[in-house]
Amino acid sequence: MSLKRLYRHMNREIEQIDRFLSTRVHTDHPVIEAASKQLLDAGGKRIRPAFVLLSAGFGQAKDIRLTKVAASLELIHMASLVHDDVIDDATLRRGKPTVMERYDEQVAMYTGNTLFGEAIRLVSEVDSPRVMEIMADTMELICIGEINQIQDQYDWGQSPKRYLDRIARKTALLIETSCAAGAVVSGASPEVVKQLRLFGYDIGMAFQMTDDLLDFTAKSFQLGKPVGEDLKHGHKTLPLFYSAEDPEFFGRLQQVNQSSDYATTHTLVREVQRNGTLERSQRTIDRYVNRAIQRLDGLPDVPDKRSLIEIAEYIGKRKW
Repeated sequence: MSLKRLYRHMNREIEQIDRFLSTRVHTDHPVIEAASKQLLDAGGKRIRPAFVLLSAGFGQAKDIRLTKVAASLELIHMASLVHDDVIDDATLRRGKPTVMERYDEQVAMYTGNTLFGEAIRLVSEVDSPRVMEIMADTMELICIGEINQIQDQYDWGQSPKRYLDRIARKTALLIETSCAAGAVVSGASPEVVKQLRLFGYDIGMAFQMTDDLLDFTAKSFQLGKPVGEDLKHGHKTLPLFYSAEDPEFFGRLQQVNQSSDYATTHTLVREVQRNGTLERSQRTIDRYVNRAIQRLDGLPDVPDKRSLIEIAEYIGKRKW
């Protein structure tokens, strides 16, 4: 089972969003357009558009505004991926060369900025002050999160709170916004919007923590990048926080820096795979997933509610 199979009943709507996106990444500059098309053609789970559409199931109105909101969130996500690759000096994304690898760092940054700009244009066309406010707050916090990610690299002594704040802005925020914006545009009640937003936050945190776990457990061909990439690039993730409670491991972790090679980091990866912290990380993920599902308890029993629960359960157990 895959995420896309879980929301296959929305395939027509997701394909419509993809077609719409292809018309909105057109620019007058051929290099930026080619780089943007490369990102779009790389595919992805389209989980943010799916959450927009499913959350809209708790309201009444379903029109082109949902497509525009979903597309704008996917553009923001694509832009943040380009910027992440620049931060990490990454050469592969989903098994293919990154925009930075194919072009250069400057093209990648300006491509990301162009996608951000188009996302703003799309949101303005929705003509909803509340959605504009939500999206403006989201984009500001994502930018703060990207700066924090740069500052946190190779800071192996950072606090757990710093990690939670970082992944909230890196991943959870866009999923939270997808749920809230879809509900707002469809005319759902304020209480429903609130609960869906909380659901989105919890499942977004679980989604990123699962990504962090998979960096130690999945195969390279599944990740589309080398195993242990987060550690190699100086990102302290959940399994490393738990592993670093052992002073000896923490001492070795502190030796990892920008000049460390994969042989050095793979030794630590193998230790994490054996020391029980991956199982502990999974239990933390399970708590976020269970809390996310509980957020839906008081919401109307619309058909899309079951889909949200199934996606939440899948996210906590996915293998890539």
